[in-house]
Formats: sequence, structure tokens, C-alpha cells
Amino acid sequence: MARVRWPWERRAALPPALASALGPNEQVQVVAQLTGGESLAASRFGLWLASGEIAVRWNWERVSKARLTARTLTVVAAEEVAVTPDGIVVLQDLPPREFELAGTSGLTDAVHARVRRSVAASRYLSWPGAGGWVVLRRVPGRDGLTRQIRLDSGGDAGAPGFLRAVVDTAEDLEAELLGD
Repeated sequence: MARVRWPWERRAALPPALASALGPNEQVQVVAQLTGGESLAASRFGLWLASGEIAVRWNWERVSKARLTARTLTVVAAEEVAVTPDGIVVLQDLPPREFELAGTSGLTDAVHARVRRSVAASRYLSWPGAGGWVVLRRVPGRDGLTRQIRLDSGGDAGAPGFLRAVVDTAEDLEAELLGD
């Protein structure tokens, strides 16, 4: 059944760069204009920045933090630095990006909801020379949960015993989710 769109619900037009970059089953939930003329958009798979002829996406499972202060949305995304033999995705936060919104939209609500829903469970793991957040995340379009370790700044995933502790922590989180 098609959703009824009310006359007062206006949707910003998709920037051409974004429209051509979207995947076949990727629908944009909301688009927000930025003060610099760029656009941010939330889709099922991630947060898009459309700037001129370029559109880039940060997948939801790689967005570590999102915060709105006044009209500035600050997003911290992470990059994958390794995948361990146990399937743990090792992430390192990128520098925060700030986007000044030109007006009101539902973008910040969509971003917060998507980031929160992508996290099934998390726990901070303190470790000498390493440390970080062990996170079980949902990835849109995939079944099951992905195990991640989001390293502290300057943390070394190769610290003795650290990756074994990450696996143990991830298994504990999974057991808690299953009620074991």
C-alpha cells in the first residue's frame, strides 16, 4: 500500500549526484540542505553527502557518533583498518565532520534513529596499549550481527591478548542478547 503524502510534507529534490549514486534498492528517507549549498541525505544504507558532482556515503555501521548542537550536525565516522581471522572488524574513528544545516528537516532524527538501531549491544573494553568499544551491529541488507572493535585513539589492536579479549567480550554480548 502506497503511503499518503500530505500537501504540507515537502521533500527536497535529490541532488543529481546523489540520484545517480544511489543503489538499486536504496531509497532516500530525508534530504537536508546545508548552508554551503551541499546536501545531506539519509537512506536505508547510510548518510550521504552530495557536493557538486560528487556523492559519498558513510554506511550506518561505520557511523560512530552523531550529535546536533544548534544547527550543526557533527558526525564521527570510522574507517575499517583490518578484519581479524575471527571476523572482528577493527575500526578507527575519523576526525569529526561538522555540517551546518540550512533549515529544519527530519534529518537529525533519521540519523540518530539509524545509528541507534544499528547497535545491538556494546561494551567498553579497557586494555593496556589498546582499548575501545566492542560493538555488535546490524548491517542493512545483511542477516545477523557484525562484530566490531572501535579502537581508542592511539590504540594498538596488536597489543598482547587484546584481540582474544575482544572475541570474549563479543561472545559475552551475544550470549546476553540471547538471554543465556
